[in-house]
Amino acid sequence: MLRIAIVDDEQEERTAISKIVNDFFKEKNTQIILNTFSGGEALLNDKTSYDVIFLDIQMGEGIDGIETAQKLRVDNKNAALFYVTSYRDYIQQSMTIHPFAFIVKPFSQKEICGNLEDYVEYAKLKIEKENSELYRISAIEGRIINLNINNILYFHYMENRTIDVITADSTYTIKEKLSNIYDTLEHSRFIMPNQSFIVNISGIKEIDSKNKKIVMQNDDLILISRRKYNNMLDSINHYLSMYKG
Repeated sequence: MLRIAIVDDEQEERTAISKIVNDFFKEKNTQIILNTFSGGEALLNDKTSYDVIFLDIQMGEGIDGIETAQKLRVDNKNAALFYVTSYRDYIQQSMTIHPFAFIVKPFSQKEICGNLEDYVEYAKLKIEKENSELYRISAIEGRIINLNINNILYFHYMENRTIDVITADSTYTIKEKLSNIYDTLEHSRFIMPNQSFIVNISGIKEIDSKNKKIVMQNDDLILISRRKYNNMLDSINHYLSMYKG
């Protein structure tokens, strides 16, 4: 179910876009919730988290579309913004809010449908990427849990032959060999600083080189084996060059 908002101070424009959007998703056999608003304040007062927002930049009364988008981004950073305007001069200014598409009035059905096709493909790829980054664990109490692998800070082998899976806000306990877990992970992203830990490089806050310890984002400290120290630094530098551009 997609949630879509159309914000324009002209009723005729809201109606025209609504018809195009409804017809497009009906043909796709995709259910949507579509709401229309005559101004930015009305949208911001609605607490619905929209997936797609058609937003007129220049509106007759109240705040304009750019200010609306700036306020919207505080609570909804993921909505795809489709800017709609009669004024090409606003294109450069609107880019600061990272729109998904920019539609100049008078718009055509073909133009809006083309941008919606791009969004559908983008959303599909985003879901595929999120699913590919899920890590499934079987907690000892019998629950099967899917974690986003980016949220895992580290794995810690415990004395009772269990492993604690540490995320930013939770700890899960599983029964598994640490070596088996390491074999399932991408070694460019996960390292073993000692025989009891597997660390997600993206979860590292800093390296305490004096004490040979990793400081994690949650401030946990993990000892680095002296024989692994240089190799670990190489792995971190390689990760930064690959994933941080």
